[in-house]
Amino acid sequence: MVTGIDHLVILYRNLDEAIDEYRKLGFQVLPGGEHPYGTHNALVTFKDGSYLELIAFKDPDTHHDHRWYRFLDRTGLVDFAMGVENVETELERVRAAGVNYQDVKPGARKRLDGVQLEWRTLPPSDDRTGELPFLIDDITDRTLRVPTGDKATHENNVTGIKSLVVAVREFEEAITEYNAIFGSEPERQENEDLGADTAIYQCGPHEVILAYPNTPSSPLVQRIQKGGDGPFQVTLEAAGKIVTRELDPSETGGVRMIFE
Repeated sequence: MVTGIDHLVILYRNLDEAIDEYRKLGFQVLPGGEHPYGTHNALVTFKDGSYLELIAFKDPDTHHDHRWYRFLDRTGLVDFAMGVENVETELERVRAAGVNYQDVKPGARKRLDGVQLEWRTLPPSDDRTGELPFLIDDITDRTLRVPTGDKATHENNVTGIKSLVVAVREFEEAITEYNAIFGSEPERQENEDLGADTAIYQCGPHEVILAYPNTPSSPLVQRIQKGGDGPFQVTLEAAGKIVTRELDPSETGGVRMIFE
């Protein structure tokens, strides 16, 4: 069963730049660590249990076989993970529904304090990276991977992820696949701001919104033309009185981000 958005993957060419930019936005950015496959990261964790993963390749000239390497020419919000109770159970279910996911893969990260973290992921086929979510469960205690409490508080008062918009080229086909992944039917609406037909899935405390442009002026059109299907926009929820505002992508590593 899908429990909600685990995290969003924001790819940078340089991790120090990512940390600096997100701290300037009022986020508390925590040191992450190093992965055994050539990347290192930092985290922005939230009270709702989700987080932003700021990630970069330690050496951009290596690890060409990494599934996120092809995104280096258009860094930003490149992928997203959904939390599940058991990835092996989910693998059986999504394959039975005809959705092409790979075998379960081990994941690991060594924190800067030496603590070794382990988890398991269920990625879609490499050619669908970013188009479909990868699924994740933890082997070590999740709070070691995703710090909570005071470490999940921010000067900008953001408390969590409200929604993630995913751009899609084939609306009905995408809905069929996401129905299989999430095990539920969406609520369909028209979104005038995006110029899109949308399918809204409630996943724990979060919404995942499939969006198909229904007008040539939709901002989704350019996203799809340049990069195909994939995560397009994230809305973050803030506590207290805050004026809804869309951040400048030049300040967020190219991410369309809204505080609400």
